[in-house]
Amino acid sequence: MVGEHFGVVKRVFENEALVAFIDLLGTRESYSTGLTEQQAQKTVWVLLSWFDICFSKCFKPDEIKRSFDVSIFSDSIVVYERRSTSDVVERLVDFALRYQADLLLKGVPSRATIVKDSFFSFKVTDSDPSTILGSRYTTISLCGGRAIKLAHDSQEGLPIGVYVQEKIVNGLNAQQRAGAIPVKNDGNLFFIKQRYDVLNFLPDKTLRLLANNPNASTRAIRRSLKTSHPGREALMKFLPWMLVHLGRENEIIRSKKSAMGKAPGSRSASDPPMLP
Repeated sequence: MVGEHFGVVKRVFENEALVAFIDLLGTRESYSTGLTEQQAQKTVWVLLSWFDICFSKCFKPDEIKRSFDVSIFSDSIVVYERRSTSDVVERLVDFALRYQADLLLKGVPSRATIVKDSFFSFKVTDSDPSTILGSRYTTISLCGGRAIKLAHDSQEGLPIGVYVQEKIVNGLNAQQRAGAIPVKNDGNLFFIKQRYDVLNFLPDKTLRLLANNPNASTRAIRRSLKTSHPGREALMKFLPWMLVHLGRENEIIRSKKSAMGKAPGSRSASDPPMLP
């Protein structure tokens, strides 16, 4: 494909592409406080550095070069399989769990959804340097398709976690299958339990509570966590995830938060990201 001042090369153009969509949570709040330089440094360190480290622990350098494309925009990451890779679902889930755990230890919650559906990705080449597309200040990460919409929309109302589409569950390993929980009233999505000790993610107050009383009630745990998550939205994203891992709940339930009442043309956190 060729435009008037640029060329386009297909990177991925599939009706059944495997796509992992990762979205950082709480960035709106973090951007409302602190200095720009501090915000930028944290974003670069969290979004890029740990992504690189975690992905490299799950895939070999030759696989990364041969088999994957990545698009990073705003506070989201899209990883898509360009060429067939052995045990790819299992290893993408392993990566997503590892990355999510590392982000949580740094105080950054996230959601990841792995799906299989139509997807496209293009690389722009041979741009005329005299045009805006050829400017060294222009960055293009052009991707889209139903897989992006499906992955993003499926996260609406869900707590933090790693989620897998039902049609690819058979690609999980035995440990992951044992930790797979259907999302209530959603036959197309499974929540995958974290493989790391969740006590590492508890604030000190809640950790002391459970150390003194391992059978503490859900109500007591909720009250304890509330002091560390003063915002209701932050608490509701973390609490269900933790209660499932502590064995206090046996299902993941999508919240009933409504998008009604938005002004025409306005955007909320539930709207699909504006892909570049």
